[in-house]
Amino acid sequence: MLRDYIVDIVNACGPRISGSESDAKGIELIKGYMGKFCDKVDVEEFDVAPRVLQKLTETITYGVVATFITFFISPVISLIVGIGSGVIFIGSRWYDVEFIEKYLEQKKSSNVIGIIKPKGEVKKRLIVSGHHDSAFNMTLLHRQFVWLTPVLEFFTTVSLVGMIVLSGYALVKGRLIYPIIPTAFWSWTVLIGFFGVITSQIMRKGLVTDIPVEGANDNLSGVVTAIGMADYLSKNKPLNTEVMCISFGAEEPNTKGSQSFVMRHRKDLEAVPTYVLNFDMVGEVGTLRVVKKELEVKSTHSKAFVDFVCTAAEAGSVHVKPATLPFGNTDATPFSRKGFEATSIVRLDSTGLPGHWHTTEDSIKNVKEESLIECVELSKAVLSALEKHK
Repeated sequence: MLRDYIVDIVNACGPRISGSESDAKGIELIKGYMGKFCDKVDVEEFDVAPRVLQKLTETITYGVVATFITFFISPVISLIVGIGSGVIFIGSRWYDVEFIEKYLEQKKSSNVIGIIKPKGEVKKRLIVSGHHDSAFNMTLLHRQFVWLTPVLEFFTTVSLVGMIVLSGYALVKGRLIYPIIPTAFWSWTVLIGFFGVITSQIMRKGLVTDIPVEGANDNLSGVVTAIGMADYLSKNKPLNTEVMCISFGAEEPNTKGSQSFVMRHRKDLEAVPTYVLNFDMVGEVGTLRVVKKELEVKSTHSKAFVDFVCTAAEAGSVHVKPATLPFGNTDATPFSRKGFEATSIVRLDSTGLPGHWHTTEDSIKNVKEESLIECVELSKAVLSALEKHK
Protein backbone atom coordinates (compact mmCIF):
# COMPACT_ATOMS: atom_id res chain seq x y z
CA MET A 1 0.00 0.00 0.00
CA LEU A 2 1.23 3.49 -0.88
CA ARG A 3 0.13 4.84 2.48
CA ASP A 4 2.56 2.44 4.18
CA TYR A 5 5.50 4.38 2.74
CA ILE A 6 4.22 7.53 4.44
CA VAL A 7 3.73 5.68 7.73
CA ASP A 8 7.29 4.34 7.56
CA ILE A 9 8.85 7.74 6.80
CA VAL A 10 6.84 9.58 9.44
CA ASN A 11 7.56 6.96 12.09
CA ALA A 12 11.26 6.91 11.27
CA CYS A 13 11.84 10.61 10.71
CA GLY A 14 8.98 12.69 12.09
CA PRO A 15 8.88 16.28 10.75
CA ARG A 16 11.52 16.90 8.05
CA ILE A 17 12.58 20.54 8.04
CA SER A 18 15.02 21.17 5.18
CA GLY A 19 18.63 20.58 6.12
CA SER A 20 17.80 18.75 9.35
CA GLU A 21 18.94 15.27 10.38
CA SER A 22 15.39 13.99 9.92
CA ASP A 23 15.36 15.43 6.40
CA ALA A 24 18.58 13.54 5.61
CA LYS A 25 17.13 10.34 7.06
CA GLY A 26 14.00 10.71 4.94
CA ILE A 27 16.13 11.21 1.83
CA GLU A 28 17.94 7.92 2.49
CA LEU A 29 14.65 6.07 2.94
CA ILE A 30 13.21 7.49 -0.28
CA LYS A 31 16.41 6.62 -2.14
CA GLY A 32 15.98 3.02 -0.94
CA TYR A 33 12.35 2.88 -2.10
CA MET A 34 13.21 4.34 -5.51
CA GLY A 35 16.13 1.95 -5.87
CA LYS A 36 13.77 -1.04 -5.85
CA PHE A 37 11.98 0.13 -8.99
CA CYS A 38 14.17 2.52 -10.98
CA ASP A 39 16.99 1.78 -13.44
CA LYS A 40 19.09 4.46 -11.77
CA VAL A 41 18.78 6.65 -8.69
CA ASP A 42 20.78 9.85 -8.18
CA VAL A 43 20.93 11.95 -5.03
CA GLU A 44 21.93 15.55 -5.73
CA GLU A 45 22.87 17.86 -2.87
CA PHE A 46 22.33 21.62 -2.77
CA ASP A 47 22.50 24.50 -0.30
CA VAL A 48 19.40 25.82 1.43
CA ALA A 49 18.52 28.35 4.12
CA PRO A 50 15.71 26.42 5.87
CA ARG A 51 13.89 29.44 7.31
CA VAL A 52 14.19 31.79 4.35
CA LEU A 53 10.43 32.07 3.75
CA GLN A 54 9.77 32.86 7.40
CA LYS A 55 12.58 35.41 7.44
CA LEU A 56 11.17 36.96 4.27
CA THR A 57 7.78 37.30 5.99
CA GLU A 58 9.41 38.93 9.01
CA THR A 59 11.44 41.28 6.82
CA ILE A 60 8.42 42.52 4.87
CA THR A 61 6.17 42.93 7.90
CA TYR A 62 8.87 44.82 9.81
CA GLY A 63 9.42 46.87 6.65
CA VAL A 64 5.77 47.95 6.74
CA VAL A 65 6.21 49.12 10.34
CA ALA A 66 9.47 50.94 9.54
CA THR A 67 7.91 52.64 6.51
CA PHE A 68 5.11 54.00 8.69
CA ILE A 69 7.30 55.15 11.58
CA THR A 70 10.06 56.77 9.52
CA PHE A 71 7.50 58.79 7.55
CA PHE A 72 7.02 61.03 10.58
CA ILE A 73 10.79 61.62 10.72
CA SER A 74 11.65 61.91 7.03
CA PRO A 75 9.61 60.94 3.96
CA VAL A 76 12.89 60.26 2.15
CA ILE A 77 13.75 57.44 4.55
CA SER A 78 10.17 56.17 4.46
CA LEU A 79 10.18 56.08 0.66
CA ILE A 80 13.48 54.16 0.55
CA VAL A 81 12.35 51.62 3.16
CA GLY A 82 8.94 51.15 1.56
CA ILE A 83 10.24 50.66 -1.97
CA GLY A 84 13.03 48.43 -0.65
CA SER A 85 10.51 46.19 1.12
CA GLY A 86 8.43 45.87 -2.05
CA VAL A 87 11.48 45.08 -4.17
CA ILE A 88 12.63 42.38 -1.73
CA PHE A 89 9.21 40.69 -1.76
CA ILE A 90 8.68 40.85 -5.52
CA GLY A 91 12.27 39.87 -6.31
CA SER A 92 12.20 36.93 -3.88
CA ARG A 93 8.77 35.54 -4.76
CA TRP A 94 8.38 36.45 -8.43
CA TYR A 95 11.93 36.22 -9.74
CA ASP A 96 13.77 33.94 -7.24
CA VAL A 97 16.31 36.62 -6.35
CA GLU A 98 18.18 35.56 -3.20
CA PHE A 99 17.96 38.79 -1.19
CA ILE A 100 17.53 37.02 2.17
CA GLU A 101 19.40 33.72 1.82
CA LYS A 102 22.91 35.20 1.82
CA TYR A 103 22.43 36.45 5.39
CA LEU A 104 21.06 33.17 6.79
CA GLU A 105 22.65 29.93 7.93
CA GLN A 106 23.11 27.55 5.01
CA LYS A 107 22.50 23.81 5.31
CA LYS A 108 22.39 20.88 2.90
CA SER A 109 19.40 19.08 1.45
CA SER A 110 19.05 16.82 -1.59
CA ASN A 111 16.83 15.81 -4.48
CA VAL A 112 16.24 12.08 -5.03
CA ILE A 113 15.99 11.35 -8.77
CA GLY A 114 14.80 7.97 -9.97
CA ILE A 115 15.13 7.27 -13.71
CA ILE A 116 13.17 4.66 -15.68
CA LYS A 117 14.44 4.11 -19.21
CA PRO A 118 12.00 3.21 -22.00
CA LYS A 119 12.17 0.11 -24.18
CA GLY A 120 13.23 2.11 -27.22
CA GLU A 121 14.81 5.44 -28.10
CA VAL A 122 14.09 8.34 -25.74
CA LYS A 123 11.82 10.74 -27.62
CA LYS A 124 10.07 12.38 -24.66
CA ARG A 125 10.48 12.74 -20.93
CA LEU A 126 7.89 12.82 -18.15
CA ILE A 127 8.79 14.00 -14.66
CA VAL A 128 6.49 12.82 -11.84
CA SER A 129 7.41 14.58 -8.62
CA GLY A 130 6.64 15.61 -5.06
CA HIS A 131 8.69 17.06 -2.19
CA HIS A 132 9.81 15.34 1.01
CA ASP A 133 10.45 18.30 3.33
CA SER A 134 7.73 19.41 5.74
CA ALA A 135 6.63 22.88 6.82
CA PHE A 136 6.30 24.83 10.04
CA ASN A 137 2.90 25.25 11.65
CA MET A 138 1.16 28.44 10.54
CA THR A 139 -1.67 29.41 12.85
CA LEU A 140 -3.38 31.60 10.25
CA LEU A 141 -3.77 28.61 7.91
CA HIS A 142 -5.89 26.64 10.37
CA ARG A 143 -9.43 26.33 9.04
CA GLN A 144 -11.03 28.74 11.52
CA PHE A 145 -8.56 31.51 10.61
CA VAL A 146 -7.65 30.88 6.99
CA TRP A 147 -10.16 33.45 5.68
CA LEU A 148 -8.16 36.11 7.54
CA THR A 149 -4.99 35.56 5.52
CA PRO A 150 -6.07 37.30 2.26
CA VAL A 151 -7.64 40.11 4.30
CA LEU A 152 -4.41 40.68 6.21
CA GLU A 153 -2.33 40.47 3.03
CA PHE A 154 -4.62 42.99 1.32
CA PHE A 155 -4.47 45.60 4.06
CA THR A 156 -0.73 45.11 4.58
CA THR A 157 -0.12 45.65 0.86
CA VAL A 158 -2.45 48.66 0.69
CA SER A 159 -0.72 50.12 3.74
CA LEU A 160 2.75 49.77 2.23
CA VAL A 161 1.71 51.19 -1.14
CA GLY A 162 -0.24 53.99 0.56
CA MET A 163 2.73 55.07 2.67
CA ILE A 164 5.02 55.00 -0.39
CA VAL A 165 2.57 57.25 -2.23
CA LEU A 166 2.20 59.56 0.77
CA SER A 167 5.98 59.82 1.12
CA GLY A 168 6.25 60.81 -2.52
CA TYR A 169 3.43 63.33 -2.03
CA ALA A 170 5.23 64.87 0.96
CA LEU A 171 8.44 65.20 -1.03
CA VAL A 172 6.60 66.91 -3.88
CA LYS A 173 5.23 69.37 -1.31
CA GLY A 174 8.76 70.01 -0.07
CA ARG A 175 8.22 68.41 3.36
CA LEU A 176 11.53 66.60 3.82
CA ILE A 177 11.12 66.23 7.59
CA TYR A 178 8.15 66.10 9.97
CA PRO A 179 5.64 66.13 7.07
CA ILE A 180 2.43 67.25 8.77
CA ILE A 181 0.16 68.09 5.85
CA PRO A 182 -3.38 69.02 6.98
CA THR A 183 -5.33 67.41 4.13
CA ALA A 184 -7.87 64.61 3.94
CA PHE A 185 -5.46 62.62 1.74
CA TRP A 186 -2.77 62.82 4.42
CA SER A 187 -5.18 61.84 7.20
CA TRP A 188 -6.69 58.86 5.40
CA THR A 189 -3.34 57.51 4.26
CA VAL A 190 -1.90 57.74 7.76
CA LEU A 191 -4.95 55.90 9.08
CA ILE A 192 -4.54 53.17 6.47
CA GLY A 193 -0.82 52.99 7.27
CA PHE A 194 -1.52 52.55 10.97
CA PHE A 195 -4.08 49.85 10.25
CA GLY A 196 -1.53 48.10 8.01
CA VAL A 197 1.01 48.08 10.84
CA ILE A 198 -1.49 46.13 12.94
CA THR A 199 -2.45 43.69 10.17
CA SER A 200 1.19 43.06 9.22
CA GLN A 201 2.11 42.10 12.77
CA ILE A 202 -0.90 39.78 13.08
CA MET A 203 0.26 38.15 9.85
CA ARG A 204 3.83 37.83 11.13
CA LYS A 205 2.72 36.17 14.36
CA GLY A 206 0.30 33.90 12.50
CA LEU A 207 2.73 32.71 9.82
CA VAL A 208 6.09 32.56 11.61
CA THR A 209 6.49 29.83 14.25
CA ASP A 210 9.07 27.27 15.39
CA ILE A 211 6.69 24.29 15.39
CA PRO A 212 7.44 21.75 12.62
CA VAL A 213 4.58 19.64 11.25
CA GLU A 214 4.47 16.00 10.23
CA GLY A 215 3.91 16.72 6.56
CA ALA A 216 2.10 13.51 5.65
CA ASN A 217 -0.15 15.23 3.12
CA ASP A 218 2.21 18.14 2.40
CA ASN A 219 3.96 16.48 0.85
CA LEU A 220 4.78 12.83 1.39
CA SER A 221 1.57 12.21 -0.54
CA GLY A 222 3.30 13.61 -3.64
CA VAL A 223 6.46 11.62 -2.96
CA VAL A 224 4.65 8.29 -2.70
CA THR A 225 2.78 9.09 -5.92
CA ALA A 226 6.19 9.22 -7.62
CA ILE A 227 7.24 5.99 -5.87
CA GLY A 228 3.98 4.32 -6.89
CA MET A 229 4.54 5.36 -10.49
CA ALA A 230 8.08 3.95 -10.37
CA ASP A 231 6.69 0.68 -9.02
CA TYR A 232 4.20 0.45 -11.90
CA LEU A 233 6.83 1.28 -14.53
CA SER A 234 9.27 -1.33 -13.21
CA LYS A 235 6.81 -3.89 -14.57
CA ASN A 236 5.41 -1.83 -17.48
CA LYS A 237 8.24 -0.09 -19.32
CA PRO A 238 7.19 2.85 -21.50
CA LEU A 239 7.96 2.68 -25.23
CA ASN A 240 9.79 5.93 -25.97
CA THR A 241 9.28 8.10 -22.88
CA GLU A 242 11.91 8.36 -20.19
CA VAL A 243 10.25 8.83 -16.79
CA MET A 244 11.95 10.60 -13.91
CA CYS A 245 10.33 10.02 -10.52
CA ILE A 246 11.69 12.79 -8.30
CA SER A 247 11.41 13.67 -4.65
CA PHE A 248 12.49 17.30 -4.34
CA GLY A 249 14.01 18.72 -1.19
CA ALA A 250 13.44 22.21 0.20
CA GLU A 251 10.14 23.07 -1.45
CA GLU A 252 8.94 24.92 1.64
CA PRO A 253 11.90 27.36 1.59
CA ASN A 254 10.73 28.83 -1.74
CA THR A 255 11.17 25.74 -4.02
CA LYS A 256 14.96 25.62 -3.68
CA GLY A 257 15.22 21.92 -4.57
CA SER A 258 13.40 22.15 -7.88
CA GLN A 259 15.22 25.41 -8.70
CA SER A 260 18.53 23.61 -8.16
CA PHE A 261 17.42 20.70 -10.36
CA VAL A 262 16.32 22.95 -13.25
CA MET A 263 19.53 25.00 -13.13
CA ARG A 264 21.70 21.88 -13.06
CA HIS A 265 19.89 19.92 -15.78
CA ARG A 266 18.36 22.58 -18.03
CA LYS A 267 20.34 21.65 -21.15
CA ASP A 268 19.62 17.95 -20.73
CA LEU A 269 15.94 18.62 -20.18
CA GLU A 270 15.77 20.76 -23.31
CA ALA A 271 17.33 17.98 -25.41
CA VAL A 272 13.97 16.17 -25.71
CA PRO A 273 10.41 17.42 -25.03
CA THR A 274 10.03 17.34 -21.24
CA TYR A 275 6.77 17.45 -19.29
CA VAL A 276 6.41 17.94 -15.55
CA LEU A 277 3.54 16.52 -13.49
CA ASN A 278 4.14 17.66 -9.93
CA PHE A 279 1.94 16.42 -7.06
CA ASP A 280 1.40 18.45 -3.89
CA MET A 281 -1.06 17.86 -1.04
CA VAL A 282 -2.99 15.11 -2.79
CA GLY A 283 -3.48 12.55 -0.01
CA GLU A 284 -6.66 13.71 1.71
CA VAL A 285 -10.26 13.94 0.48
CA GLY A 286 -11.37 16.28 -2.30
CA THR A 287 -11.08 16.85 -6.03
CA LEU A 288 -7.81 16.81 -7.93
CA ARG A 289 -7.08 20.21 -9.46
CA VAL A 290 -4.73 20.89 -12.36
CA VAL A 291 -3.04 24.20 -11.55
CA LYS A 292 -3.12 26.88 -14.24
CA LYS A 293 -1.61 29.76 -12.26
CA GLU A 294 0.00 30.44 -8.88
CA LEU A 295 -0.96 34.06 -8.24
CA GLU A 296 1.19 34.85 -5.21
CA VAL A 297 4.40 34.04 -7.09
CA LYS A 298 3.17 35.26 -10.49
CA SER A 299 3.57 31.86 -12.10
CA THR A 300 1.60 30.76 -15.17
CA HIS A 301 1.76 27.15 -16.29
CA SER A 302 1.40 25.95 -19.86
CA LYS A 303 -2.25 26.13 -20.92
CA ALA A 304 -1.59 23.48 -23.56
CA PHE A 305 -0.22 21.06 -20.98
CA VAL A 306 -2.97 21.82 -18.44
CA ASP A 307 -5.54 21.03 -21.14
CA PHE A 308 -3.57 17.91 -22.14
CA VAL A 309 -3.58 16.63 -18.54
CA CYS A 310 -7.32 17.28 -18.20
CA THR A 311 -8.02 15.39 -21.45
CA ALA A 312 -5.75 12.51 -20.43
CA ALA A 313 -7.46 12.32 -17.03
CA GLU A 314 -10.87 12.09 -18.65
CA ALA A 315 -9.65 9.28 -20.92
CA GLY A 316 -8.30 7.49 -17.84
CA SER A 317 -11.54 7.99 -15.86
CA VAL A 318 -9.83 10.26 -13.32
CA HIS A 319 -11.86 13.28 -12.20
CA VAL A 320 -9.92 16.56 -12.30
CA LYS A 321 -10.66 20.27 -12.63
CA PRO A 322 -8.39 23.15 -13.69
CA ALA A 323 -7.76 25.71 -10.94
CA THR A 324 -5.82 28.83 -9.97
CA LEU A 325 -3.97 28.91 -6.65
CA PRO A 326 -4.34 32.30 -4.90
CA PHE A 327 -1.43 31.67 -2.52
CA GLY A 328 1.46 29.34 -2.06
CA ASN A 329 4.10 28.02 -4.43
CA THR A 330 4.80 24.60 -5.94
CA ASP A 331 7.71 22.81 -7.55
CA ALA A 332 6.17 23.22 -11.02
CA THR A 333 6.99 26.94 -10.97
CA PRO A 334 10.77 26.74 -11.56
CA PHE A 335 10.10 24.58 -14.63
CA SER A 336 7.41 26.85 -16.06
CA ARG A 337 9.60 29.91 -15.56
CA LYS A 338 12.22 28.27 -17.80
CA GLY A 339 9.71 27.43 -20.51
CA PHE A 340 9.03 23.76 -19.76
CA GLU A 341 5.58 22.17 -20.03
CA ALA A 342 4.65 21.84 -16.36
CA THR A 343 1.80 21.91 -13.90
CA SER A 344 1.05 20.87 -10.35
CA ILE A 345 -1.76 18.64 -9.18
CA VAL A 346 -3.28 19.55 -5.82
CA ARG A 347 -6.35 18.19 -4.08
CA LEU A 348 -8.86 20.71 -2.76
CA ASP A 349 -11.86 19.85 -0.60
CA SER A 350 -15.40 21.27 -0.75
CA THR A 351 -14.22 24.55 0.83
CA GLY A 352 -11.68 25.08 -1.95
CA LEU A 353 -8.74 24.49 0.39
CA PRO A 354 -6.03 21.82 0.58
CA GLY A 355 -6.18 19.41 3.49
CA HIS A 356 -4.69 20.68 6.77
CA TRP A 357 -2.21 22.96 5.02
CA HIS A 358 0.81 23.87 7.19
CA THR A 359 -0.90 22.86 10.42
CA THR A 360 -0.24 20.31 13.13
CA GLU A 361 -3.21 18.33 11.79
CA ASP A 362 -1.23 17.43 8.68
CA SER A 363 -0.71 13.87 9.87
CA ILE A 364 -0.96 10.33 8.57
CA LYS A 365 -4.42 9.83 10.09
CA ASN A 366 -5.92 12.12 7.42
CA VAL A 367 -4.26 10.49 4.39
CA LYS A 368 -6.40 8.11 2.32
CA GLU A 369 -5.03 5.20 0.29
CA GLU A 370 -7.65 5.70 -2.44
CA SER A 371 -6.55 9.32 -2.88
CA LEU A 372 -2.95 8.22 -3.45
CA ILE A 373 -3.98 5.49 -5.89
CA GLU A 374 -5.99 8.02 -7.89
CA CYS A 375 -2.84 10.13 -8.32
CA VAL A 376 -0.86 7.18 -9.66
CA GLU A 377 -3.73 6.46 -12.06
CA LEU A 378 -3.57 10.07 -13.26
CA SER A 379 0.20 9.73 -13.82
CA LYS A 380 -0.38 6.55 -15.82
CA ALA A 381 -3.08 8.25 -17.90
CA VAL A 382 -0.82 11.22 -18.71
CA LEU A 383 2.06 8.91 -19.66
CA SER A 384 -0.23 6.84 -21.87
CA ALA A 385 -1.46 9.99 -23.63
CA LEU A 386 2.12 11.23 -24.11
CA GLU A 387 3.16 7.92 -25.65
CA LYS A 388 0.38 8.29 -28.23
CA HIS A 389 0.92 12.04 -28.78
CA LYS A 390 2.88 13.01 -31.90
